[in-house]
Amino acid sequence: MQSNYNFGLVAVSLIVATLASFTAIDLADRLSILTYARTRHLWLASGALAMGVGIWSMHFIGMLSFSLSIPLGYDFAITFYSLGIAVLVSWFALHIVTRERLKLPWLLAGGVLMGFGIAGMHYMGMAAMLMRPAIRYEPGLVVASILVAIVASTAALWLAHTLRGAHQSHVMPKRIGAACVMGVAIVGMHYTGMAAASFPRGSICGAANSISPQWLAGAVVLFALAILTGTLLLSRLDARVAFLANSVARLNDQIDRARRPSH
Repeated sequence: MQSNYNFGLVAVSLIVATLASFTAIDLADRLSILTYARTRHLWLASGALAMGVGIWSMHFIGMLSFSLSIPLGYDFAITFYSLGIAVLVSWFALHIVTRERLKLPWLLAGGVLMGFGIAGMHYMGMAAMLMRPAIRYEPGLVVASILVAIVASTAALWLAHTLRGAHQSHVMPKRIGAACVMGVAIVGMHYTGMAAASFPRGSICGAANSISPQWLAGAVVLFALAILTGTLLLSRLDARVAFLANSVARLNDQIDRARRPSH
């Protein structure tokens, strides 16, 4: 069955993947300096939600960019489960990269588990189409997509851990460059997985509905951008407030020492 892509939505999926990657790098830096367990757990959960939504949105926008000669749709429950996988994988990734030291066994194990998680999210999202007969997959391309996901995840974990700390020179350009590399890798995995799928002639989508793919894609883009930009702004605001609080505490300490009578 003949398939087509909306290249405008393909470009948007790359932008969302890049922004999600930048958010992950920024949150890794923020989480690494938090000392209070309760605050750290709160930011870890919030960051996992934001990052998971970003990765899942990239995947879903990529799915919406794909069209066949028949109406397509996506089962809500299965799609929601794929979002849950993305959030869980994101929590695991942030937990790994915010460790004080990221040893090689942890890095490799984390990359493999995260890669399988992202691949699982993708293929569960494909299953949400409820195609009859079932989608056929090229085994070689499926394996390739999983390997791409593992390599991309390992590189992402290493970059996010390495680029922590504002003391580095040119840290912001480095983070932007790393986010671009990570975004391309995530998108590469998705479209490799899409290339592995073939749809027999006469296939029917069991989840087809009357919702416009363009309208749905617009809603998902706005939702993802709101979550990601909101998380970034709150992270920066929280870091600024913490910096000002520490500055005031140091100033008060200096004043107290100056007021003490010298003997």
